[in-house]
Amino acid sequence: MESVIGFAQKSYTEIILYGHSDGGSISLIYTGKNPKNIQAVITEAAHVFVEDETIKGVEEAIEPFRQGKFDGLSKYHGERYQEVFFAWNDTWLDSRFKNWDITEYLPEITAPILIIQGQDDQYGTLEQVRTIERLTGGKSTVFTPEGVGHSPHKAIPLQIINAVESFLNEI
Repeated sequence: MESVIGFAQKSYTEIILYGHSDGGSISLIYTGKNPKNIQAVITEAAHVFVEDETIKGVEEAIEPFRQGKFDGLSKYHGERYQEVFFAWNDTWLDSRFKNWDITEYLPEITAPILIIQGQDDQYGTLEQVRTIERLTGGKSTVFTPEGVGHSPHKAIPLQIINAVESFLNEI
């Protein structure tokens, strides 16, 4: 318990956030709310608003999930991976979520940012990347590999590691 309490009391000033998909969105929100605490941000397939492409991709994920093609999620989410999948799926498909938008946080972000998104991402278009790049105030580096979908870190891991390493060396 001591380490948890100590961790909560420490003030970190050289934080680098890396988030994929919804985790990328969370990284952007956190950085927008706490810009002085963040040294750099790396987003991979982050969403900053809902697109028709996102909804279409989420809808199309249901059938492959039912066919067992997402069973690998159990590695990350344990026995409740089905529950996690449908919480994600139902949220994105809820009509009340259609106007979700976090672009208000982006102008507060002044840290350098690496924006990664596959050009064939089934859950979002490159307009997500352009919006993040346009609205954030720090130096933006963009990596949008061709022939890559929503998870570049899985599709081309060595290229992602190299892009991240290069970005971090520059800052």
